[in-house]
Amino acid sequence: MHARQGTRNVLADLMEWHGTSEQGEAMTLALHHLHALGPKGAAPFFAPPRHEYVIPENVSKKLTRAYQRESLRICRDE
Repeated sequence: MHARQGTRNVLADLMEWHGTSEQGEAMTLALHHLHALGPKGAAPFFAPPRHEYVIPENVSKKLTRAYQRESLRICRDE
């Protein structure tokens, strides 16, 4: 299966837990069981959590200073 390592690890865990030796069989079973949950039951599995990244204050200050220096440099060059 062409997937990221983390996804392959999850599939391998599921296969080990349930004694499945074929990736195709594991995927087929997972899809059929997910489908059996119906649209509302399956919805949470298709709404993965999004990661929020907050720029730390010290990084924000450094970026602001760098932006201001670059802005001044560009103004002098013109």
